[in-house]
Amino acid sequence: MEVLGKRLRASMPTGTSPQVLETSGQEYPSQILHSLPDQLAMKCLARVPLSSLRGVSKTWQNVIYDPYFQSLRTTNGRSQLEWVYALVQSQDKSFRWRAFDPLSSVWYDLPPTPYPMEFQLHNPGCIGVSYFVQCASTLDKLVMVAGLKAKKDGRNRMIMEPALEQPYIFDTRTSEWKLGTRFSVPRKWCVCGVVQEKVYVASGSGKDWDREVSKSAEFYNLVNDNWEKMMSLSTSKFSGEAMTAVTNDNKLYFVSGRGVFSKEGVVYDLATDSWSDMAPGLKRGWTGPCVAVNGRFYLLETPAGRLKVYVLEKDDWDVIMEDARLGNLEMFVGAKGKIVSIVGLGMDTQPSAGSVLRVIDIASEAPQIYDIPVNEGKVISVQVLGMMGRRPNP
Repeated sequence: MEVLGKRLRASMPTGTSPQVLETSGQEYPSQILHSLPDQLAMKCLARVPLSSLRGVSKTWQNVIYDPYFQSLRTTNGRSQLEWVYALVQSQDKSFRWRAFDPLSSVWYDLPPTPYPMEFQLHNPGCIGVSYFVQCASTLDKLVMVAGLKAKKDGRNRMIMEPALEQPYIFDTRTSEWKLGTRFSVPRKWCVCGVVQEKVYVASGSGKDWDREVSKSAEFYNLVNDNWEKMMSLSTSKFSGEAMTAVTNDNKLYFVSGRGVFSKEGVVYDLATDSWSDMAPGLKRGWTGPCVAVNGRFYLLETPAGRLKVYVLEKDDWDVIMEDARLGNLEMFVGAKGKIVSIVGLGMDTQPSAGSVLRVIDIASEAPQIYDIPVNEGKVISVQVLGMMGRRPNP
């Protein structure tokens, strides 16, 4: 690859000062490190922890956001900069996606989705029943998979239908949305998971409940935008609620319900395209939101506020933390030594009240907790993936 400085200078319009280079919308002096070519300087900085570059130099901090610099970090086995993406309901009941940069502590608005989002979050006829917007993400793609919308039938009754006819896909590298290939059957209350560049969807229901759909499974290949069938489930017991499949060791794990009794737990092996029963202890202790981080399962028991880790050798769960701040959390998303969750606000909380994202840092010897305030709107869903290649105005 050519030296970065030469590559950038070649793209500069005539009359631009040679003392300033521009990449990905950022500007920094042509020489990142004194007496070193830019390419070599970036290779040196790519080996430095991102936290050490923060606040040291404006030049260096701008380099962090360069896609070439991020690719160097990947090549060297270093982690890329990850942002938190939150689906927010505004005060006017509209929906939008926002992204949080943890280095600068700045929120950015994503571009609008291809079509306006319309979701029903609560059952108007059943107090205490809420609905989720199901999303998944790879390192650089955010995928909206399923949700519900309310519609009145001929008898003026409110019925719930799948809200999405096709996935909405946001590419962080281009900072653009696109519509994916249409679902074979638009779903609600389904299982959703992701492995590398494939989004897996199983069970659930279409507009009307159907036994065949409730046992069906398929995956979406984000590389070629195609849907492919998978081996069907043996049961329909996963079709009544929205579930997140936890990815670990090239397998997808999920359970029906969070209680202790009448619970099903299955594992899908991607290598063999086969389903198997979950280990008894893993299933028995899976009583709350769960995520896999660095190859281990972590689970939250609410309202007790207990964070547990699964110990494979004894097929059981150990409590590693108990804190009142963990007692009211919804949704778990894992990200390189951290767990991001939404502080539960309750059904009656208005979007104008804002939200809080709670982060559990499990990389340190003693888990730490800190918050990310979301001052505008109510967070509905959260994902963690790469930074936007083009940063809009905050």
